Amino acid sequence: MIVKTGLELPIDDTGKLISCENWNATVIKKVEANTKATYTLQCGLTKEELNRVDPFSSAKELWEKLIELHEGTSDMKEGETANQLHARIQDLLNGLHAIIQKVENRDITRIRIARTD
Repeated sequence: MIVKTGLELPIDDTGKLISCENWNATVIKKVEANTKATYTLQCGLTKEELNRVDPFSSAKELWEKLIELHEGTSDMKEGETANQLHARIQDLLNGLHAIIQKVENRDITRIRIARTD
């Protein structure tokens, strides 16, 4: 939801940001949600992608920059919806994670065998 609505920090009557010590519980929850969303989005980016969307001030802004960055670059099949494309990409990612996990487990097993020799 924070990616859709964005984050606006509270300001006082003079237009200055209110110190975080004076934030109410609602603002704190929004800041926490924004931080979690930002970290989640960043974890899915390559270093090159992150460099191309930097700087950003909120998860919403990061999301909008990612959409702009990747606009027209997806290989959607004719008649495919965005949800179907997302599901297809997620299937590929899950397969890659499974392969990586198998390789990591095999390496861990090799290390354990080598230590017992």
